[in-house]
Amino acid sequence: MKINLLIAPYRDAYFHHDFGSAVRDLQFLETLAKLDEVNSITVINRPVSILERLLLKKPLAKKVDIKKVATFDSTSGDLFGAIKGRSWAEDVYAKVIEKKLNENKSNDCLNVFLDFLPIGTFNASSLNGWLYWYDFIDNFKKHNRFTVKEKQLVQLKYTFVAKHANFVSAVSDVCLQLNGPYNASLTTVITNKVFEASSTYTITNTNNNAFDFGFIGFITDKFDLEFIQKLADKHTVAVFGQVMDKKVGETLSSLNNVTTFGKFSYKDVPSICKQFKVGLLPYLAEKSHDGSPLKLYEYMKYNIPCLTSIDYEITEESFIRNYNKSNNLSVDISDMLAISGDTIISKAIKEDWKLSVNLQNAVTKLLNIHQVVK
Repeated sequence: MKINLLIAPYRDAYFHHDFGSAVRDLQFLETLAKLDEVNSITVINRPVSILERLLLKKPLAKKVDIKKVATFDSTSGDLFGAIKGRSWAEDVYAKVIEKKLNENKSNDCLNVFLDFLPIGTFNASSLNGWLYWYDFIDNFKKHNRFTVKEKQLVQLKYTFVAKHANFVSAVSDVCLQLNGPYNASLTTVITNKVFEASSTYTITNTNNNAFDFGFIGFITDKFDLEFIQKLADKHTVAVFGQVMDKKVGETLSSLNNVTTFGKFSYKDVPSICKQFKVGLLPYLAEKSHDGSPLKLYEYMKYNIPCLTSIDYEITEESFIRNYNKSNNLSVDISDMLAISGDTIISKAIKEDWKLSVNLQNAVTKLLNIHQVVK
């Protein structure tokens, strides 16, 4: 049986237009669209407020330009709703989700609603005739950029999910365990994986890079500034990504040997990764939210070793070192610089480290669940 997918991404077509498939939910979307079992996909954009339209922040509707994918864009009559920030999702999504669950139901396919929203409950009766798949992108109850009120709304959503979801995936074991318990047969852990974009990635050699170290991603207050400052005493560091916390960005820009480049689109990642020898994952452990770093896999794709602050799901010592556990940081740095560009890194990628393999398994599990329910 083919699948008719309705998706409510955390980052929608407006984000995709600016940044490409740079985040988990959009990488899921692009990968699922390639699977034979998936017949069609409809993406729900976060409704745009009238004020956003008038101020030309989002003047025109955006669509996700991927085969099989249709995009539903709408304007909310709530004039000032978007001023509420993330918490507005609790108010604005319900009617749109309920409308599309009613309109997009197919009689010829298995109807699956894939929900990534950390905030935004809706009338559960609308799920009649649908399998409800929820994905924990992160544990947003611990997210460093969410307010107390927003975390309360996250808890409301997670309680809703626990009651109504037919299938749950999560970015890490810890994230799933802390937001469960769930029946193991109805769950799967899909850590962030190697994303095989629509344009196949090219293995590059990094011997002639301009910078010793590089980082790709959003800049927030979980960035380990103290370590970057220490690293920049002897090495050049390039930081690619949009600054989300102004003070952190200002501090980075003020450091000698550190160059900041600002926002980029996912299509730029191959050329960006040619500019540095060693990738960085410099996050403060106390601000971690049970996640999995997409950028680790990007570094691996392009034969870039990684210096990290936290041990994640892959701990290959030959090309990944944890600076917080280092007995001799200068030796670790020397080792990472020496292996930069070596294809041993990309060749270490296993089949089950690929997103396509994991989502194929998830879809198979969904179809099996449908057979049991039926």
